[in-house]
Parts: sequence; structure tokens; C-alpha cells
Amino acid sequence: MGHARMGSTNRYVYARFICEYLIRKKITHARVTARDIALFHNLDPKSSRPISAFMNFLSSNGIRKSRFGFYIPGPQALKKIDYPHLYTIQLIDGARGLL
Repeated sequence: MGHARMGSTNRYVYARFICEYLIRKKITHARVTARDIALFHNLDPKSSRPISAFMNFLSSNGIRKSRFGFYIPGPQALKKIDYPHLYTIQLIDGARGLL
């Protein structure tokens, strides 16, 4: 309530950051926080909030679309006391061609 809605353009920007994180590290999966991704790209620490919101959106809705280039496998229990949230992310085959 009272928060700005994330546009679809922003979703693709955040998805690109996450895919680039995996590709540049030459890995196909990782357990990361949104802050890890923001720091990797030298972004403002406040930018980890929308990245985390995006990953939470994908995780809670079980979205696995190839257009994002990665997915969050399986259900993950998120508790408010477990900050920062660790997300298991996995690159989708063929995602290297998206960048």
C-alpha cells in the first residue's frame, strides 16, 4: 500500500543485472542477495530494494519465463527475520544470447 508499481521495463533491467551477474562470474546458479547483485554492478545500495522486490515477485509467483533469462527454482520460505534474503537463482539455457 502506497508503494510505486514496478513497470515491465524495470523488470527487464533488473533481470539483465541478474543474468549479467551469473554470466560474468561464469556460473549457472548461485545463492545471492539483491545487495550482492547491486554491489557487483557498482549500483547505489538503495537499488537493492527494487531488485529484491523483483526476485521476491518471481519467487512468490513461481514465474519461470525464458525472457527474463533466469529463474528461482522451487518454493523458498522467506521470513522477515532472515534479512537479507538469500535467493537461489539459476540461468535458463540460452540466456547468454539475451544479452
